[in-house]
Amino acid sequence: MIRTAMLVAALALAAAGPARADWPTRPITIVVPYAPGGLTDAVARAVAEGAARELGQPVVVENKPGAGGKIGMDQLRRAPKDGYTIGLAVPATMVTLPLTDPGYGIEPLKEFAPITIAVDTFMVLVASKKVLPSGGLKEFIALAKSRPGQLNYGTPGAGTSFHFNNVYFANLAGIQTVHVPYKGESGALADLAGGQIDYMLAGQGAKTFVDTGKVRALAVAAKKRVEAYPDVPTFKEAGMDFTTDGWVGFIAPAGIPPAVLERLNAALVKTIQSPSVRAAFASMGYEPVGSTPAYFRNVVQEASKRYGAMIESGQVKLAQ
Repeated sequence: MIRTAMLVAALALAAAGPARADWPTRPITIVVPYAPGGLTDAVARAVAEGAARELGQPVVVENKPGAGGKIGMDQLRRAPKDGYTIGLAVPATMVTLPLTDPGYGIEPLKEFAPITIAVDTFMVLVASKKVLPSGGLKEFIALAKSRPGQLNYGTPGAGTSFHFNNVYFANLAGIQTVHVPYKGESGALADLAGGQIDYMLAGQGAKTFVDTGKVRALAVAAKKRVEAYPDVPTFKEAGMDFTTDGWVGFIAPAGIPPAVLERLNAALVKTIQSPSVRAAFASMGYEPVGSTPAYFRNVVQEASKRYGAMIESGQVKLAQ
């Protein structure tokens, strides 16, 4: 019995060895479930060239936009499990859509193998000058506590990661505010600048409004100050331990050979941590990561648990 087990193990190692040494032998495709030109697409393209050098084969970016990311994700899960087709993932496709869209029909951690988180993204807390003409995070929270249920916040839509993170922020801050969902971030930011809503956790679109003085940036939800807002403190610096769930990562169809997954992880991490790619990410306002598959899986699991609990408790109402 022991001899048989040893033989099986030896055969497995022998099979894994060539996969590591010989793979890849042809081009690799990165499926991006969004249109060309966006920041998610930019992450894929920033990594593709360096990954091609590491792997010794061309790495091609293929955009498959539509249905909020579902079309690209569906194509990826149906791809051969050989590592030649991988994809880009974000919290929307891995966490929020599976929880909020009954028609999504994809179980991310069952149908995909996490490879690595490429970058951490961030949100910035911005407030209307009408509601908070001066002061910072501390003053904003004090104002909200003095007016429970009176201040409102905008999001790009009910059930988005922005919605969940706004609820998480309000819980930690001990404030009660009202959700105003929009169809996209730009409309919410325009109304914030006009004083129609009071505050929001915003993404990259807020920078123009902050730089032109139309809204006030109070804190960035990142581990350290970011290049886009060098004079804006982190939440922690402002006295609150709060960061948001924001990242862009690489995934493969579930069932990919472990040796191939290991090879992909090593090549992508080395590329992500290279000086040229780090500089490219910094210019986008992103923080390079380059994680293990296990770390990536845990990030998705923890966010799914936290967001699921918010839905079950009624804190996040998807009908809004």
